[in-house]
Amino acid sequence: MKLVPRPLSTLALICASAMVIAAGPAGASATRAHETGASGVTATASLTVTPAPLPKAGSVVKAKGVTRTVLAVAEPANSPGQVLYMTRVKIAPKTKLSEHFHSGVQVARVESGVLTYKIISGIARVTRSNGAVKKFTGPTTASLGAGDSIVETSSLVHFGSNKTNKPVVIVTALLINQGSGLSTPVGSAVEGTRIVLPADLEVTSRDIVTFGVNGLNTMGTAVEVGSGILEGEGGSLTGVRAKLNATFLVNYLSGNGTWNATMTMTFADGSTISGTMSGATIVTKDGGAAFGGTIGVVGGTGIYKTVTGGTGTYTGTRSGALGATSLQTRTELRVLGL
Repeated sequence: MKLVPRPLSTLALICASAMVIAAGPAGASATRAHETGASGVTATASLTVTPAPLPKAGSVVKAKGVTRTVLAVAEPANSPGQVLYMTRVKIAPKTKLSEHFHSGVQVARVESGVLTYKIISGIARVTRSNGAVKKFTGPTTASLGAGDSIVETSSLVHFGSNKTNKPVVIVTALLINQGSGLSTPVGSAVEGTRIVLPADLEVTSRDIVTFGVNGLNTMGTAVEVGSGILEGEGGSLTGVRAKLNATFLVNYLSGNGTWNATMTMTFADGSTISGTMSGATIVTKDGGAAFGGTIGVVGGTGIYKTVTGGTGTYTGTRSGALGATSLQTRTELRVLGL
């Protein structure tokens, strides 16, 4: 039986609630907290996270009847840690896109042709060419013609198709966390070996700066380490313990905000699979937090040295402030090259 992951409800909640963090006022005082976690491990050097390279303006990707051209790329000063893309997508006649979601908000406008738009789950807002506005709640299908536009919320699971004999041309604007892919495949579109690691993580070190009015802005790094029992597709990927080590660069306002990270999953024989992550955190009513993000697999070592890429999700909760309590996490990967 083929196991097919779906976007977790936590991830949908987080992405839909992701906040833009404003910079603190000029001259605001700042304080730094460098702490060790429950394990007593202290960082001995500055921690850095390098996001994945950004698609460049002018780049063109063609695949299975779909041509995506990146028209412009910007990193807005009023939205740190996020990237704004403008693209043009051309869909050939009788072509169906893969089922996917975006880790940020996308606005799309049909320039020509008729797009059949299938919502698997979530809500999208459509503005017709005459100005009429309608919300569509999945599962449902909408037909979009020239001049119609749609707002796709974070983690709206959907796909488009061109059932006509003429091309469909769409212009999009997409705001996502730096390091995220322009889209994340789900359902039948996901390929690769499934690896799942539920794990309790501890913050072993953090280097945080607080600033702004009443010290509500926080920026800095945190290292989270822990282990759990693997769930997967059999063999060495099921029923054995693996370790997760992740280094986060966070940007929060009142505990809410975005983050980028690098992660490494280490297996019993020392082999590893590594990737980059980006996502968001929101404070919960009980004083804890829920978080979620997407993963881009970049490679492996040891018996996983053949890994060529992949995708995944990282979700979880904590019952208290960052570093004060453990984090209950779930990492789900679809790894290519195994």
